[in-house]
Amino acid sequence: MKSKRLWIILGGVIIVLAIAAFVGYRAIAGRQAAAAQFEVGEASRITAVTSVQSSGPVAAVQSGSVFWKATGIVGTVNVAAGDSVKAGDVLMMLDPASAPQNVILSQADLVSAQKALDELLHPTDLALANARKAVADAQDAYDKAQKDLRSVENPAGEGLYNAVADAQLAMQTAQNNLQLAHTTADAVQITTTENNKNAAGIRLGRAQAEYDDCLKISCGERDQRERSLTFAQNDYQTALDAYLTAKLKYETSLANQTDSTDKAQNKYEDAVANLNAALAGPDANKLAIAQAKVAVTQAALAEAQDKLNKLLNGADPKDIASAQARVQAAQGTADSMMIKAPFDGDVLVVTYQPGDAVAQTQAAVGLANRSKLHVDVTVDESEVSLIQLGDAATVTLDSLPDLTLNGTVSFISGIGDTVQGLVKYTVRVELAEADPRVLLGMTANANIITDVNEGALAVPLDAVQLDALGEFVNRVKADGAIERVEVKSGEVQGDQVVVIGALEPGDKVQIVEPKPAQSGSPFGG
Repeated sequence: MKSKRLWIILGGVIIVLAIAAFVGYRAIAGRQAAAAQFEVGEASRITAVTSVQSSGPVAAVQSGSVFWKATGIVGTVNVAAGDSVKAGDVLMMLDPASAPQNVILSQADLVSAQKALDELLHPTDLALANARKAVADAQDAYDKAQKDLRSVENPAGEGLYNAVADAQLAMQTAQNNLQLAHTTADAVQITTTENNKNAAGIRLGRAQAEYDDCLKISCGERDQRERSLTFAQNDYQTALDAYLTAKLKYETSLANQTDSTDKAQNKYEDAVANLNAALAGPDANKLAIAQAKVAVTQAALAEAQDKLNKLLNGADPKDIASAQARVQAAQGTADSMMIKAPFDGDVLVVTYQPGDAVAQTQAAVGLANRSKLHVDVTVDESEVSLIQLGDAATVTLDSLPDLTLNGTVSFISGIGDTVQGLVKYTVRVELAEADPRVLLGMTANANIITDVNEGALAVPLDAVQLDALGEFVNRVKADGAIERVEVKSGEVQGDQVVVIGALEPGDKVQIVEPKPAQSGSPFGG
Protein backbone atom coordinates (compact mmCIF):
# COMPACT_ATOMS: atom_id res chain seq x y z
CA MET A 1 0.00 0.00 0.00
CA LYS A 2 2.83 2.36 0.93
CA SER A 3 4.56 1.68 -2.41
CA LYS A 4 1.41 2.35 -4.34
CA ARG A 5 0.84 5.63 -2.46
CA LEU A 6 4.44 6.68 -3.19
CA TRP A 7 3.95 6.15 -6.86
CA ILE A 8 0.76 8.08 -6.77
CA ILE A 9 2.55 11.00 -5.06
CA LEU A 10 5.43 10.84 -7.54
CA GLY A 11 3.04 10.73 -10.40
CA GLY A 12 1.22 13.78 -9.04
CA VAL A 13 4.49 15.75 -8.69
CA ILE A 14 5.48 14.86 -12.20
CA ILE A 15 2.13 16.01 -13.47
CA VAL A 16 2.41 19.30 -11.54
CA LEU A 17 5.95 19.83 -12.90
CA ALA A 18 4.79 19.12 -16.41
CA ILE A 19 1.94 21.53 -16.09
CA ALA A 20 4.26 24.21 -14.71
CA ALA A 21 6.73 23.64 -17.50
CA PHE A 22 4.00 23.89 -20.03
CA VAL A 23 2.64 27.11 -18.54
CA GLY A 24 6.15 28.62 -18.43
CA TYR A 25 6.78 27.64 -21.95
CA ARG A 26 3.49 29.19 -23.04
CA ALA A 27 4.35 32.39 -21.17
CA ILE A 28 7.76 32.67 -22.75
CA ALA A 29 6.38 31.85 -26.16
CA GLY A 30 3.63 34.43 -25.63
CA ARG A 31 6.14 37.12 -24.70
CA GLN A 32 8.31 36.25 -27.72
CA ALA A 33 5.25 36.29 -29.96
CA ALA A 34 4.20 39.63 -28.50
CA ALA A 35 7.68 41.04 -29.07
CA ALA A 36 7.55 39.96 -32.62
CA GLN A 37 4.31 41.94 -33.16
CA PHE A 38 5.76 45.48 -32.81
CA GLU A 39 8.65 47.50 -34.35
CA VAL A 40 11.65 48.34 -32.21
CA GLY A 41 13.78 51.52 -32.31
CA GLU A 42 16.89 52.58 -30.42
CA ALA A 43 17.90 55.45 -28.15
CA SER A 44 21.05 57.27 -29.37
CA ARG A 45 23.20 60.39 -28.93
CA ILE A 46 22.69 63.10 -31.56
CA THR A 47 23.55 66.76 -32.14
CA ALA A 48 20.35 68.62 -31.39
CA VAL A 49 19.82 71.95 -33.08
CA THR A 50 17.29 74.50 -31.81
CA SER A 51 16.11 77.02 -34.39
CA VAL A 52 13.58 79.72 -35.16
CA GLN A 53 12.00 79.78 -38.58
CA SER A 54 10.42 82.64 -40.49
CA SER A 55 10.29 84.07 -43.99
CA GLY A 56 10.66 87.39 -45.76
CA PRO A 57 11.73 89.01 -49.05
CA VAL A 58 15.31 89.14 -50.34
CA ALA A 59 16.69 92.69 -50.26
CA ALA A 60 20.03 94.36 -50.90
CA VAL A 61 22.16 95.48 -47.97
CA GLN A 62 22.94 98.63 -50.00
CA SER A 63 20.13 100.18 -52.00
CA GLY A 64 18.60 103.56 -52.54
CA SER A 65 17.78 106.38 -54.88
CA VAL A 66 19.99 109.30 -55.94
CA PHE A 67 18.49 112.80 -56.31
CA TRP A 68 19.65 115.94 -58.09
CA LYS A 69 21.14 118.67 -55.90
CA ALA A 70 20.86 121.41 -58.53
CA THR A 71 18.36 122.53 -61.12
CA GLY A 72 18.86 122.63 -64.86
CA ILE A 73 18.46 120.52 -68.00
CA VAL A 74 19.81 116.98 -68.25
CA GLY A 75 22.68 116.92 -70.73
CA THR A 76 23.91 113.31 -70.75
CA VAL A 77 22.67 109.98 -69.38
CA ASN A 78 25.39 107.32 -69.22
CA VAL A 79 23.47 104.31 -67.87
CA ALA A 80 20.32 102.27 -68.37
CA ALA A 81 18.38 99.90 -66.13
CA GLY A 82 20.35 96.68 -65.62
CA ASP A 83 23.81 98.25 -65.96
CA SER A 84 26.45 97.53 -63.33
CA VAL A 85 28.27 100.55 -61.94
CA LYS A 86 31.13 101.31 -59.58
CA ALA A 87 31.11 103.82 -56.74
CA GLY A 88 31.92 107.26 -58.16
CA ASP A 89 30.82 106.51 -61.72
CA VAL A 90 29.07 109.49 -63.34
CA LEU A 91 25.56 108.37 -64.23
CA MET A 92 24.08 111.67 -65.45
CA MET A 93 25.22 115.25 -66.05
CA LEU A 94 23.48 118.57 -66.43
CA ASP A 95 23.90 120.65 -69.54
CA PRO A 96 26.59 123.19 -68.44
CA ALA A 97 24.70 125.98 -70.18
CA SER A 98 21.71 125.35 -67.89
CA ALA A 99 23.65 125.03 -64.62
CA PRO A 100 23.38 127.78 -61.97
CA GLN A 101 26.23 130.32 -61.89
CA ASN A 102 27.48 129.22 -58.47
CA VAL A 103 27.80 125.63 -59.70
CA ILE A 104 29.86 126.72 -62.70
CA LEU A 105 32.15 128.91 -60.54
CA SER A 106 32.61 126.08 -58.04
CA GLN A 107 34.47 124.04 -60.62
CA ALA A 108 37.23 126.67 -60.83
CA ASP A 109 37.26 127.01 -57.04
CA LEU A 110 37.61 123.24 -56.74
CA VAL A 111 40.80 123.31 -58.81
CA SER A 112 42.24 126.09 -56.65
CA ALA A 113 41.20 124.43 -53.39
CA GLN A 114 42.63 121.08 -54.44
CA LYS A 115 45.91 122.73 -55.43
CA ALA A 116 46.15 124.44 -52.04
CA LEU A 117 45.46 121.14 -50.26
CA ASP A 118 48.03 119.30 -52.37
CA GLU A 119 50.65 121.93 -51.54
CA LEU A 120 49.95 121.45 -47.83
CA LEU A 121 50.13 117.67 -48.00
CA HIS A 122 52.83 117.26 -50.64
CA PRO A 123 54.87 120.47 -51.17
CA THR A 124 56.75 120.58 -54.49
CA ASP A 125 60.28 121.83 -55.04
CA LEU A 126 58.81 124.82 -56.84
CA ALA A 127 56.53 125.58 -53.86
CA LEU A 128 59.52 125.42 -51.50
CA ALA A 129 61.57 127.67 -53.77
CA ASN A 130 58.72 130.18 -54.01
CA ALA A 131 58.26 130.07 -50.23
CA ARG A 132 61.96 130.72 -49.63
CA LYS A 133 61.93 133.61 -52.11
CA ALA A 134 58.84 135.04 -50.43
CA VAL A 135 60.68 134.97 -47.07
CA ALA A 136 63.74 136.67 -48.60
CA ASP A 137 61.62 139.36 -50.27
CA ALA A 138 59.66 139.91 -47.05
CA GLN A 139 62.93 140.19 -45.10
CA ASP A 140 64.28 142.80 -47.54
CA ALA A 141 61.05 144.80 -47.30
CA TYR A 142 61.14 144.62 -43.51
CA ASP A 143 64.80 145.70 -43.35
CA LYS A 144 64.12 148.66 -45.65
CA ALA A 145 61.08 149.67 -43.59
CA GLN A 146 63.20 149.60 -40.42
CA LYS A 147 65.89 151.69 -42.11
CA ASP A 148 63.31 154.22 -43.28
CA LEU A 149 61.86 154.36 -39.77
CA ARG A 150 65.28 155.06 -38.27
CA SER A 151 65.75 157.83 -40.80
CA VAL A 152 62.42 159.37 -39.86
CA GLU A 153 63.06 158.98 -36.12
CA ASN A 154 66.55 160.59 -36.47
CA PRO A 155 66.21 162.79 -39.54
CA ALA A 156 69.32 164.86 -38.85
CA GLY A 157 71.59 161.92 -39.00
CA GLU A 158 74.98 161.60 -40.63
CA GLY A 159 73.33 160.63 -43.88
CA LEU A 160 71.72 164.03 -44.39
CA TYR A 161 74.99 165.86 -43.73
CA ASN A 162 76.76 163.55 -46.14
CA ALA A 163 73.99 164.11 -48.70
CA VAL A 164 74.51 167.91 -48.47
CA ALA A 165 78.29 167.55 -48.80
CA ASP A 166 77.95 165.17 -51.74
CA ALA A 167 75.43 167.43 -53.49
CA GLN A 168 77.65 170.51 -52.94
CA LEU A 169 80.67 168.72 -54.39
CA ALA A 170 78.64 167.53 -57.37
CA MET A 171 77.36 171.07 -57.96
CA GLN A 172 80.91 172.57 -57.82
CA THR A 173 82.15 169.88 -60.19
CA ALA A 174 79.34 170.66 -62.65
CA GLN A 175 80.09 174.39 -62.50
CA ASN A 176 83.78 173.77 -63.16
CA ASN A 177 82.91 171.54 -66.09
CA LEU A 178 80.70 174.29 -67.48
CA GLN A 179 83.55 176.79 -67.31
CA LEU A 180 85.89 174.34 -68.94
CA ALA A 181 83.39 173.77 -71.71
CA HIS A 182 84.21 177.23 -73.06
CA THR A 183 87.92 176.36 -73.45
CA THR A 184 87.77 172.77 -74.48
CA ALA A 185 88.81 171.34 -77.81
CA ASP A 186 85.26 171.80 -79.00
CA ALA A 187 85.58 175.59 -78.43
CA VAL A 188 88.95 175.65 -80.18
CA GLN A 189 87.60 173.60 -83.02
CA ILE A 190 84.76 176.00 -83.67
CA THR A 191 87.22 178.92 -83.90
CA THR A 192 89.46 176.99 -86.30
CA THR A 193 86.65 175.89 -88.55
CA GLU A 194 85.18 179.39 -88.53
CA ASN A 195 88.53 180.86 -89.68
CA ASN A 196 88.80 178.23 -92.41
CA LYS A 197 85.26 179.05 -93.53
CA ASN A 198 86.06 182.78 -93.70
CA ALA A 199 89.26 182.19 -95.69
CA ALA A 200 87.42 179.92 -98.11
CA GLY A 201 84.79 182.62 -98.49
CA ILE A 202 87.44 185.19 -99.45
CA ARG A 203 88.90 182.82 -102.01
CA LEU A 204 85.44 182.13 -103.39
CA GLY A 205 84.78 185.87 -103.70
CA ARG A 206 88.05 186.45 -105.53
CA ALA A 207 87.41 183.53 -107.96
CA GLN A 208 83.88 184.76 -108.60
CA ALA A 209 85.16 188.29 -109.41
CA GLU A 210 87.84 187.00 -111.78
CA TYR A 211 85.28 184.83 -113.53
CA ASP A 212 82.84 187.74 -113.86
CA ASP A 213 85.58 190.01 -115.30
CA CYS A 214 86.46 187.40 -117.91
CA LEU A 215 82.86 187.23 -119.00
CA LYS A 216 82.84 191.02 -119.60
CA ILE A 217 85.96 191.23 -121.80
CA SER A 218 85.75 187.79 -123.42
CA CYS A 219 89.19 186.82 -122.34
CA GLY A 220 90.89 183.63 -123.39
CA GLU A 221 91.21 182.36 -119.73
CA ARG A 222 87.49 181.84 -119.31
CA ASP A 223 87.65 178.04 -118.93
CA GLN A 224 90.51 178.26 -116.44
CA ARG A 225 88.69 180.84 -114.30
CA GLU A 226 85.51 178.78 -114.43
CA ARG A 227 87.34 175.77 -113.04
CA SER A 228 88.92 177.93 -110.34
CA LEU A 229 85.45 179.22 -109.42
CA THR A 230 84.06 175.66 -109.13
CA PHE A 231 86.99 174.59 -106.95
CA ALA A 232 86.53 177.64 -104.72
CA GLN A 233 82.81 176.90 -104.33
CA ASN A 234 83.50 173.28 -103.26
CA ASP A 235 86.24 174.37 -100.87
CA TYR A 236 83.92 176.90 -99.24
CA GLN A 237 81.10 174.37 -98.85
CA THR A 238 83.46 171.90 -97.19
CA ALA A 239 84.70 174.58 -94.79
CA LEU A 240 81.11 175.68 -94.04
CA ASP A 241 80.01 172.10 -93.23
CA ALA A 242 82.98 171.63 -90.89
CA TYR A 243 82.16 174.90 -89.13
CA LEU A 244 78.47 174.03 -88.71
CA THR A 245 79.33 170.58 -87.36
CA ALA A 246 81.81 171.98 -84.85
CA LYS A 247 79.32 174.66 -83.80
CA LEU A 248 76.55 172.11 -83.22
CA LYS A 249 78.85 169.85 -81.20
CA TYR A 250 80.02 172.78 -79.06
CA GLU A 251 76.55 174.13 -78.46
CA THR A 252 75.21 170.63 -77.58
CA SER A 253 78.04 169.97 -75.13
CA LEU A 254 77.55 173.39 -73.60
CA ALA A 255 73.78 172.81 -73.25
CA ASN A 256 74.25 169.35 -71.61
CA GLN A 257 76.78 170.69 -69.19
CA THR A 258 74.52 173.61 -68.36
CA ASP A 259 71.65 171.16 -67.66
CA SER A 260 73.90 169.02 -65.45
CA THR A 261 74.92 172.11 -63.57
CA ASP A 262 71.28 173.10 -63.03
CA LYS A 263 70.37 169.61 -61.77
CA ALA A 264 73.34 169.54 -59.45
CA GLN A 265 72.29 172.94 -58.11
CA ASN A 266 68.70 171.68 -57.53
CA LYS A 267 69.91 168.50 -55.81
CA TYR A 268 72.13 170.56 -53.53
CA GLU A 269 69.26 172.83 -52.63
CA ASP A 270 67.02 169.79 -51.89
CA ALA A 271 69.69 168.25 -49.68
CA VAL A 272 70.02 171.47 -47.75
CA ALA A 273 66.22 171.69 -47.40
CA ASN A 274 66.03 168.07 -46.11
CA LEU A 275 68.76 168.77 -43.59
CA ASN A 276 67.06 171.92 -42.40
CA ALA A 277 63.71 170.06 -42.08
CA ALA A 278 65.41 167.26 -40.16
CA LEU A 279 67.02 169.71 -37.80
CA ALA A 280 63.50 171.00 -37.06
CA GLY A 281 62.41 167.48 -35.80
CA PRO A 282 60.65 164.33 -37.23
CA ASP A 283 57.44 164.78 -39.19
CA ALA A 284 54.54 163.20 -37.32
CA ASN A 285 52.81 161.94 -40.45
CA LYS A 286 55.99 160.48 -41.87
CA LEU A 287 56.76 158.84 -38.53
CA ALA A 288 53.30 157.22 -38.37
CA ILE A 289 53.57 156.00 -41.94
CA ALA A 290 57.06 154.59 -41.36
CA GLN A 291 55.95 152.80 -38.18
CA ALA A 292 52.91 151.33 -39.94
CA LYS A 293 55.09 150.13 -42.79
CA VAL A 294 57.40 148.38 -40.34
CA ALA A 295 54.42 146.64 -38.72
CA VAL A 296 52.98 145.55 -42.07
CA THR A 297 56.28 144.21 -43.39
CA GLN A 298 56.97 142.44 -40.08
CA ALA A 299 53.60 140.67 -40.27
CA ALA A 300 54.23 139.76 -43.89
CA LEU A 301 57.64 138.32 -42.94
CA ALA A 302 56.10 136.25 -40.13
CA GLU A 303 53.41 134.92 -42.46
CA ALA A 304 55.94 134.02 -45.16
CA GLN A 305 58.19 132.31 -42.59
CA ASP A 306 55.19 130.38 -41.20
CA LYS A 307 54.26 129.14 -44.67
CA LEU A 308 57.84 128.01 -45.28
CA ASN A 309 57.98 126.25 -41.91
CA LYS A 310 54.76 124.40 -42.67
CA LEU A 311 56.16 123.24 -46.00
CA LEU A 312 59.37 122.06 -44.34
CA ASN A 313 57.90 120.57 -41.15
CA GLY A 314 54.42 119.56 -42.26
CA ALA A 315 51.24 121.57 -42.26
CA ASP A 316 49.14 122.23 -39.16
CA PRO A 317 46.28 119.70 -38.87
CA LYS A 318 43.87 122.62 -38.54
CA ASP A 319 45.09 124.07 -41.84
CA ILE A 320 44.76 120.67 -43.50
CA ALA A 321 41.25 120.27 -42.12
CA SER A 322 40.34 123.75 -43.32
CA ALA A 323 41.74 123.05 -46.80
CA GLN A 324 39.94 119.71 -46.91
CA ALA A 325 36.69 121.38 -45.91
CA ARG A 326 37.13 123.90 -48.70
CA VAL A 327 37.76 121.10 -51.20
CA GLN A 328 34.73 119.20 -49.97
CA ALA A 329 32.51 122.27 -50.18
CA ALA A 330 33.68 123.06 -53.70
CA GLN A 331 33.45 119.39 -54.68
CA GLY A 332 29.93 119.16 -53.33
CA THR A 333 28.79 122.17 -55.29
CA ALA A 334 30.58 121.02 -58.45
CA ASP A 335 29.16 117.51 -58.03
CA SER A 336 25.65 118.91 -57.99
CA MET A 337 26.01 119.12 -61.77
CA MET A 338 26.14 115.34 -61.95
CA ILE A 339 24.71 112.17 -60.50
CA LYS A 340 27.36 109.75 -59.20
CA ALA A 341 26.97 106.17 -58.02
CA PRO A 342 27.28 106.20 -54.18
CA PHE A 343 28.30 102.54 -54.14
CA ASP A 344 28.96 99.53 -56.37
CA GLY A 345 25.75 98.01 -57.65
CA ASP A 346 23.20 97.55 -60.39
CA VAL A 347 20.97 100.24 -61.88
CA LEU A 348 17.34 99.43 -61.13
CA VAL A 349 15.62 102.43 -62.71
CA VAL A 350 16.51 105.59 -64.66
CA THR A 351 13.90 108.37 -64.57
CA TYR A 352 15.54 111.06 -66.74
CA GLN A 353 16.54 111.38 -70.37
CA PRO A 354 18.65 114.08 -72.09
CA GLY A 355 16.70 117.31 -72.39
CA ASP A 356 14.48 116.68 -69.34
CA ALA A 357 14.11 119.46 -66.82
CA VAL A 358 15.38 118.47 -63.37
CA ALA A 359 13.02 118.23 -60.42
CA GLN A 360 14.94 117.85 -57.14
CA THR A 361 12.06 115.97 -55.55
CA GLN A 362 12.18 113.17 -58.14
CA ALA A 363 14.77 110.41 -57.86
CA ALA A 364 17.15 110.33 -60.79
CA VAL A 365 18.49 106.77 -60.45
CA GLY A 366 17.65 103.75 -58.29
CA LEU A 367 20.55 101.48 -57.31
CA ALA A 368 21.10 98.24 -55.43
CA ASN A 369 24.23 96.27 -54.56
CA ARG A 370 23.23 92.67 -55.26
CA SER A 371 26.61 91.35 -54.09
CA LYS A 372 25.45 91.81 -50.50
CA LEU A 373 21.94 90.54 -49.75
CA HIS A 374 19.85 90.11 -46.64
CA VAL A 375 16.46 88.82 -45.57
CA ASP A 376 14.29 90.66 -43.05
CA VAL A 377 11.97 88.25 -41.22
CA THR A 378 9.44 88.78 -38.43
CA VAL A 379 9.68 86.76 -35.23
CA ASP A 380 7.13 86.36 -32.43
CA GLU A 381 7.94 87.89 -29.08
CA SER A 382 8.04 84.39 -27.60
CA GLU A 383 10.99 83.47 -29.82
CA VAL A 384 12.93 86.70 -30.37
CA SER A 385 14.66 86.39 -26.99
CA LEU A 386 16.24 83.14 -28.21
CA ILE A 387 18.02 84.94 -31.06
CA GLN A 388 21.33 86.76 -30.68
CA LEU A 389 23.47 88.83 -33.04
CA GLY A 390 25.89 86.59 -34.89
CA ASP A 391 23.64 83.51 -34.82
CA ALA A 392 24.12 81.31 -37.87
CA ALA A 393 21.23 80.70 -40.23
CA THR A 394 20.39 78.81 -43.38
CA VAL A 395 18.22 80.34 -46.07
CA THR A 396 16.18 78.61 -48.74
CA LEU A 397 14.01 80.12 -51.44
CA ASP A 398 10.61 79.05 -52.68
CA SER A 399 11.58 79.69 -56.28
CA LEU A 400 14.95 77.88 -55.98
CA PRO A 401 14.29 74.77 -53.86
CA ASP A 402 17.66 73.21 -54.65
CA LEU A 403 19.60 76.20 -53.31
CA THR A 404 20.60 76.66 -49.65
CA LEU A 405 22.53 79.75 -48.55
CA ASN A 406 24.35 80.50 -45.30
CA GLY A 407 23.70 83.63 -43.32
CA THR A 408 24.27 85.46 -40.05
CA VAL A 409 21.95 87.50 -37.85
CA SER A 410 23.14 91.11 -38.21
CA PHE A 411 20.23 93.08 -36.72
CA ILE A 412 17.44 92.60 -34.17
CA SER A 413 14.91 95.41 -33.85
CA GLY A 414 14.56 96.89 -30.39
CA ILE A 415 10.90 97.80 -30.85
CA GLY A 416 8.20 95.36 -31.86
CA ASP A 417 5.24 95.94 -34.15
CA THR A 418 1.76 94.75 -33.19
CA VAL A 419 0.13 92.86 -36.02
CA GLN A 420 -3.37 91.47 -35.42
CA GLY A 421 -2.81 91.46 -31.70
CA LEU A 422 0.58 89.71 -31.95
CA VAL A 423 3.88 91.47 -31.23
CA LYS A 424 6.44 90.86 -33.96
CA TYR A 425 10.10 91.82 -34.17
CA THR A 426 12.22 92.30 -37.28
CA VAL A 427 15.34 90.14 -37.49
CA ARG A 428 17.83 90.61 -40.33
CA VAL A 429 19.79 87.69 -41.73
CA GLU A 430 22.71 88.81 -43.89
CA LEU A 431 23.69 86.25 -46.53
CA ALA A 432 27.31 85.14 -46.57
CA GLU A 433 27.41 84.67 -50.31
CA ALA A 434 25.60 85.92 -53.38
CA ASP A 435 24.15 83.77 -56.13
CA PRO A 436 23.28 85.30 -59.51
CA ARG A 437 20.02 83.30 -59.51
CA VAL A 438 18.80 85.12 -56.40
CA LEU A 439 16.77 88.19 -57.35
CA LEU A 440 15.58 91.02 -55.17
CA GLY A 441 12.11 90.46 -53.76
CA MET A 442 12.21 86.63 -53.84
CA THR A 443 10.57 84.93 -50.86
CA ALA A 444 13.23 83.45 -48.57
CA ASN A 445 12.84 81.06 -45.64
CA ALA A 446 15.31 81.64 -42.83
CA ASN A 447 16.19 78.95 -40.29
CA ILE A 448 17.99 80.73 -37.46
CA ILE A 449 20.01 78.38 -35.25
CA THR A 450 19.66 79.46 -31.62
CA ASP A 451 21.28 76.49 -29.83
CA VAL A 452 23.35 73.37 -30.60
CA ASN A 453 23.34 70.51 -28.06
CA GLU A 454 26.11 68.01 -28.70
CA GLY A 455 25.37 64.48 -27.41
CA ALA A 456 21.64 64.90 -26.72
CA LEU A 457 19.73 61.65 -26.08
CA ALA A 458 17.06 61.01 -28.71
CA VAL A 459 14.59 58.30 -29.66
CA PRO A 460 12.48 57.78 -32.75
CA LEU A 461 9.62 60.26 -32.79
CA ASP A 462 7.03 57.41 -32.95
CA ALA A 463 8.40 55.84 -29.78
CA VAL A 464 7.12 58.61 -27.51
CA GLN A 465 3.61 58.05 -26.14
CA LEU A 466 1.28 60.08 -24.00
CA ASP A 467 -1.36 59.03 -21.50
CA ALA A 468 -2.99 60.42 -18.39
CA LEU A 469 0.27 60.00 -16.44
CA GLY A 470 2.36 61.88 -19.00
CA GLU A 471 4.96 61.14 -21.69
CA PHE A 472 6.68 57.77 -21.76
CA VAL A 473 8.38 55.17 -23.92
CA ASN A 474 8.22 51.39 -23.74
CA ARG A 475 11.71 49.99 -23.29
CA VAL A 476 12.09 46.49 -24.67
CA LYS A 477 14.22 44.27 -22.47
CA ALA A 478 16.54 41.59 -23.70
CA ASP A 479 13.97 38.94 -22.93
CA GLY A 480 11.33 40.82 -24.92
CA ALA A 481 9.58 42.17 -21.88
CA ILE A 482 8.19 45.73 -22.12
CA GLU A 483 9.02 48.32 -19.44
CA ARG A 484 7.43 51.78 -19.11
CA VAL A 485 9.98 54.63 -18.83
CA GLU A 486 8.86 58.17 -18.04
CA VAL A 487 10.42 60.81 -20.38
CA LYS A 488 10.14 64.48 -21.26
CA SER A 489 10.36 65.31 -24.96
CA GLY A 490 12.21 68.28 -26.48
CA GLU A 491 13.34 69.37 -29.93
CA VAL A 492 12.27 67.32 -32.91
CA GLN A 493 15.22 66.51 -35.18
CA GLY A 494 13.85 64.99 -38.37
CA ASP A 495 12.30 61.62 -37.41
CA GLN A 496 13.80 61.75 -33.91
CA VAL A 497 12.99 63.70 -30.76
CA VAL A 498 15.26 64.71 -27.89
CA VAL A 499 14.16 63.18 -24.57
CA ILE A 500 15.12 63.37 -20.92
CA GLY A 501 14.55 60.24 -18.84
CA ALA A 502 16.00 57.01 -17.44
CA LEU A 503 17.25 55.80 -20.81
CA GLU A 504 20.71 54.94 -22.01
CA PRO A 505 22.13 55.01 -25.52
CA GLY A 506 21.48 51.66 -27.15
CA ASP A 507 18.22 50.97 -25.26
CA LYS A 508 15.55 49.41 -27.44
CA VAL A 509 12.23 51.21 -27.50
CA GLN A 510 8.87 50.23 -28.89
CA ILE A 511 7.67 52.02 -32.03
CA VAL A 512 3.95 52.71 -31.96
CA GLU A 513 1.60 53.68 -34.70
CA PRO A 514 1.52 57.50 -34.93
CA LYS A 515 -1.83 59.12 -34.10
CA PRO A 516 -3.17 62.37 -35.56
CA ALA A 517 -0.98 65.24 -34.41
CA GLN A 518 -2.31 67.63 -31.78
CA SER A 519 -1.30 71.28 -31.42
CA GLY A 520 1.79 71.75 -29.27
CA SER A 521 2.72 68.03 -29.27
CA PRO A 522 5.86 66.76 -31.02
CA PHE A 523 4.23 63.35 -31.45
CA GLY A 524 0.84 61.77 -32.05
CA GLY A 525 -1.60 61.30 -29.14
